[in-house]
Amino acid sequence: MNPVNKDRVLFLLETAHIPLWLIKDVCWLMTYRTVGIVFAVPTIIVAIIMAFITYSDKDRFLPNVSIAFWIIANANWMVAEFYEFDTRFYSIYPFTAGILVFIVFLLQKLFKTNKIKHI
Repeated sequence: MNPVNKDRVLFLLETAHIPLWLIKDVCWLMTYRTVGIVFAVPTIIVAIIMAFITYSDKDRFLPNVSIAFWIIANANWMVAEFYEFDTRFYSIYPFTAGILVFIVFLLQKLFKTNKIKHI
């Protein structure tokens, strides 16, 4: 995929991702089970695709991976609440993974910035 098409696809995905995520969360709030789950699936898929597309982009990849983990955890929690499953606790693993991935991203930025300042 050439850079221009990649940026266009990424812009389209980012633009679609936000309303998908918001609609999913509003459905969770309003306990619209079916619609919430219907919107959770494409929200997760788009987040994973965004992470895959940005693999070679150092500024976008890790934040997108972190977001994908966060949405997976969030969707698990939503389904657990909707159907009273005893799986809500398992959301801690993707939540933690998302936080750790983002910390790695921040540390990479911090050390990259410090190296440039010392040269």
